Amino acid sequence: MVAAMEIKGERSLLSAVLMAAALFSLFAPAPARASAKPRTESNREVALSPEERALILKGKIVLRDLPNPGRKGRTYEAVGLLQGSLDEAFAVLTDYGCYADYMPSVGAVRVCDVAGPCSVVEVKLHLPLGFKKQYRLSYTSTRYESGFEVVWEKLPWPELKPSQTVDDTSGFWYIRKFEDGGLLAVYHIYTDPGRVPLGLTKVAYGVARSKIPDGIVKLRARILEVYRPGKK
Repeated sequence: MVAAMEIKGERSLLSAVLMAAALFSLFAPAPARASAKPRTESNREVALSPEERALILKGKIVLRDLPNPGRKGRTYEAVGLLQGSLDEAFAVLTDYGCYADYMPSVGAVRVCDVAGPCSVVEVKLHLPLGFKKQYRLSYTSTRYESGFEVVWEKLPWPELKPSQTVDDTSGFWYIRKFEDGGLLAVYHIYTDPGRVPLGLTKVAYGVARSKIPDGIVKLRARILEVYRPGKK
């Protein structure tokens, strides 16, 4: 009888130990996962020919027409130099609500939503020949050790008629420290206006292309206006 009681006691003790182990495994913290290494630099590369480098060092803007395999629209890219710090350029470019104050053709802006580095922005454009267009964009900003980028893409806006908006637009700003001084700015835009009245599609593309360098020129002026007023 004593032996039976001892066996029963051992079984009870074993059950208690197993239950405690099970409870511990439920409430013990899980092993931490290895976190992904943060990106320290952008994957974007900016190649400059000796002629282009000489031009931007003189304060000029280099304008490029880039290929669009499989797409209807056109892609343009402007490259130039800015004076100021990365923090100053970043603060100006991510202040989307002020774009109507200096960005070419931007007539009005409404910031609809902000979630960390992502913002939803509605833009109204005032274009030559009296045309007006609207679209909704998603902006995402990313900082790196030697620069930053602001990327945008078009979002659906079902309330708009096709004649009130463009078929597609996307692009990015990429700003980094330049080895010869200042900041190197890349303004990259894809645009597809869709149907343009009166057969003026080529005119629309020509006007859009001519405005691309103004983006960098106006950004330069805006940084000076905000951080060094009175300096030219």
